[in-house]
Amino acid sequence: MPKIVDWDVRRDEILAATWAVIARDGLANTTVRAIAREAECSQGILSHYFNDKQDILASALLLSHRRVRERTERKLRGRTGLSALRVAMLEALPLDKERELEARIEVSFWGRMLSDERLGQLGRDEVDHLHDSLLASLRDAAKLGELREDLDLELATQQLLVLIDGVSVERVHFPSRVPPSRQHQLLDHLLESFRAPA
Repeated sequence: MPKIVDWDVRRDEILAATWAVIARDGLANTTVRAIAREAECSQGILSHYFNDKQDILASALLLSHRRVRERTERKLRGRTGLSALRVAMLEALPLDKERELEARIEVSFWGRMLSDERLGQLGRDEVDHLHDSLLASLRDAAKLGELREDLDLELATQQLLVLIDGVSVERVHFPSRVPPSRQHQLLDHLLESFRAPA
């Protein structure tokens, strides 16, 4: 009997192999051949799952974001306001090997997004989604009376996004500057600046 392959599982395995190649070789040196070798399959097999290299790369980025969202949603159950916002931010920061890999993948794509319109639009859409999610958490915290009355929620959202991006770049290029303890400190300092006086 032929082996039954779960299409979605195999596709995600190929994308995980793509992440490994990007993390090891850099995005510029990520080839379909290298991805196939890492995934232990032929380039012909890849064509059953993806249209071309651009499709593989876009799918790899989307899978990375999807996994962050799924992980965050699991941990947010039962949480509201600033507590929920802190959990969401911690899942977006490169605090362990899994999240460091996600940061490395994200940072690797930024240069490519400038010259590739499809990837660029994909990146902008994903940032918009994160922006809206963080802003919704801040609005929830405001309704609960946890935030300063004069807090500009749009500005606060931008500060949170900049924290994620800045720490991600630092962790990829200068990991010793932002160990997990420093990341927690940076986040908690920012969130405390949003909080209403006791």
